[in-house]
Amino acid sequence: MPLLALEGIRVLEVTDGIAGPYCAKMLADLGAEVMKIERLDAVSMTQRQWAGERVETSLTVEDTALFLHLNTNKKSVAVDLESADGQSLFRKLATQSSIVVESLAPGRMESLGLSYNSLKDLNPSLVMTSVTPYGQTGPYKDYQYTELTVFATGGGMHREGIPERHPLKYGGEIAQYFAGTAAASATMGASVGALMTGQGDWLDVSIMECMAGHPHQIGRRAPFAYNGELDPRREPRTSAAGGREPYAVGTFQCKDGHVSFLPLGPRMWPNIARMIGKTELMDDPRFNSPELRTDNRIELEAIFQEWLDRHTRAEVFEATNNAGIPGGPVLTPTDVMNDEHFQERGFFRELEHPEHGALSYPGVPFGFSEVDDVPGHAAPALGEHTVEALSQILGMDEAKIGSLREAGIVS
Repeated sequence: MPLLALEGIRVLEVTDGIAGPYCAKMLADLGAEVMKIERLDAVSMTQRQWAGERVETSLTVEDTALFLHLNTNKKSVAVDLESADGQSLFRKLATQSSIVVESLAPGRMESLGLSYNSLKDLNPSLVMTSVTPYGQTGPYKDYQYTELTVFATGGGMHREGIPERHPLKYGGEIAQYFAGTAAASATMGASVGALMTGQGDWLDVSIMECMAGHPHQIGRRAPFAYNGELDPRREPRTSAAGGREPYAVGTFQCKDGHVSFLPLGPRMWPNIARMIGKTELMDDPRFNSPELRTDNRIELEAIFQEWLDRHTRAEVFEATNNAGIPGGPVLTPTDVMNDEHFQERGFFRELEHPEHGALSYPGVPFGFSEVDDVPGHAAPALGEHTVEALSQILGMDEAKIGSLREAGIVS
């Protein structure tokens, strides 16, 4: 029977926030055994953090959607890493593991006696991935952060927003999820090297640098890199258009919602005219050159909008495909979950949670032809797999585990 993609790879995760847990989640979703090493007391809005005050909320940690999403397919092992016995347990687990993913403040793992340099003496092939806001070195390494600060310091906000207002960041946590993705990719690369050479490595992943090196940012920074030209904020549709047709770039209202377009230059103009049934516009002296279509875009946009008002999102999507124009519907969360394409490909899957019943989760955005998909299980309860880890991996008996529990070392 085919194996899982990362079957046989054990990962110890010591994280908070989003980037670190998402890195470990990607490994878990591919079949790695990810053991989430946690505090005995769960404190966090979205993760069971290692530091900070308890957040007062009517929800438990397990109730938060973000926690449930970031921790599918993981195991939870509750250990007090502040204690010498807890640190000893971690070292023993590290000798039986391939990877450590951590996102504590720079120097924190070292203060616990769990630095890469100390762990590699016990397990030379170990790969440790450290995901932090600004990296392990540099003047900002100890600074606090939010998604806003790493997005801003990475250069992502400079050109976002309209000219007369302040800069804006993208919605959500783009920087942290991208950093988690980059960290997972780098971790797998280092793991291949460890398998080939027997020598592990310590990966220093900076969320700010991931954002600064994001392909979108690099593309936007090219004029400055080559010619010293700045990239100022512009009106959104004109800015997005670049060398394309601005009257058909961006998001528009249609009969039952919104649709978005990004035609690829003047060569798309005949396609657009034919799509909306206005081929006579190609010879109209107001619109027969890219410059004229740009100058008269408001008038042309009104014609375009009149066609959109008579068509649904599905009709527009089909029309763009037939015309060879990049465009598509703006789907709501309900639309996405019910979309026939996602359903046929089995992207979303239901996992049973003991408290909340069946919940739908997104899968990984790629598939393998020669290995199995991970069966999947919901996010674990705090300490759900502590006994399993200590008995099956470290060979401890019930009496020893019981004494550790009584001493407050594990739960």
